[in-house]
Amino acid sequence: MRLLKFTKKLLADKDIKKIIGIFLLWRICLFVVAVLSAYFLPLRGSDFFGGGLENYSKAPWFYGWANFDGEHYISIAQTGYKALEQAFFPVYPVLMYFISPFDASFVSMIASGLLISNLSFAVSLIVLWKLVRMDFPTKISLMTVIILLIFPTTFFFGAVYSESTFLLLSLLSFYFARKKNWVLSGVFGAISSATRVFGVLLLPALLIEAWQQKQPLSKTFWVFFIPIGLLGYMLYQWLTVGDPIAFYNLQKIIGPQHAEGITLIPQIYYRYANILLTTPVSNPVFQTVVLELFVGVLFFILPVYGIFKKMRYSWAFYALAGFLLPSIQGSFSSAPRYILVLFPSFIATALLLSSLKKGIRFMILTLLFFWLLIETALFIRGYWVA
Repeated sequence: MRLLKFTKKLLADKDIKKIIGIFLLWRICLFVVAVLSAYFLPLRGSDFFGGGLENYSKAPWFYGWANFDGEHYISIAQTGYKALEQAFFPVYPVLMYFISPFDASFVSMIASGLLISNLSFAVSLIVLWKLVRMDFPTKISLMTVIILLIFPTTFFFGAVYSESTFLLLSLLSFYFARKKNWVLSGVFGAISSATRVFGVLLLPALLIEAWQQKQPLSKTFWVFFIPIGLLGYMLYQWLTVGDPIAFYNLQKIIGPQHAEGITLIPQIYYRYANILLTTPVSNPVFQTVVLELFVGVLFFILPVYGIFKKMRYSWAFYALAGFLLPSIQGSFSSAPRYILVLFPSFIATALLLSSLKKGIRFMILTLLFFWLLIETALFIRGYWVA
């Protein structure tokens, strides 16, 4: 009864009803693209398709959402960790296992993964709107939600990936910190760090938030429990494979583009400029490089811009650190997916676009939306996007 009353109260809010409506429209558009992509876009290779090429060919609009990393999450949910799968953190596949509607079959796991991802993303949009609304007008809150929905790689939020689950957990951690409920903030932060390694960044970010709120350590010490999720997973890896940081070391095998040590951002930009100059435009890799460089420039600038627009220091730190952490390995590979959870950068984007003329703003939003449709089609048909 309480849940029903809460749901009715939630849906009575016109802004939240609008957010849910926009989310459903987003989901329908991506579904249509997934269906149509089979008719106008050839397959890319024969690997990395959800369920294997034979199953994928029967229903690409369904199996395609489990392409690439989706297969690893399903494998972990079905049988536990195998070799070279330690890079995928446990919370999301564990949830898939426990809510699988039928059995441990591939189809059932895809269904549970899609349910978790889409429901988590829908709730994330509501929490994001409420969080932004604490500091900015409704116009900025709604613009932030729209930008997050139509960014070129946000189809990952609707796929069998952990992005939407992590986004929800990290947003809840920030939200309850703003509400001065540091116990729940620490709890959701700890679960976040067992969902993605980015979760540990919530600790320094929320310490900055506590400082900004002038909260005493006696009330905020719960945030120091945030790394427990990561430490627990590291202990599990040490006991099972003998390497507590296997999730990091495997990146050098899975992603050979990652370099040893630390690479400075200017070096990465120089590397990408050379790639663009030497890669034919007709090569499918070219569009990936353009997207990675676009993200690599934009998401380095946005947190800084946000500070000048009175964005909270905790948000700006989280966005900038979340961008730099994977980039220092020498590449923006997968950055178009990694940055999706860095919600403060989308707030900064909303602030930037709101300062532009309506015509220019409409053109940019339209471009982003069609870019999203293209990237979704590419992903469903087995092209590497991020």
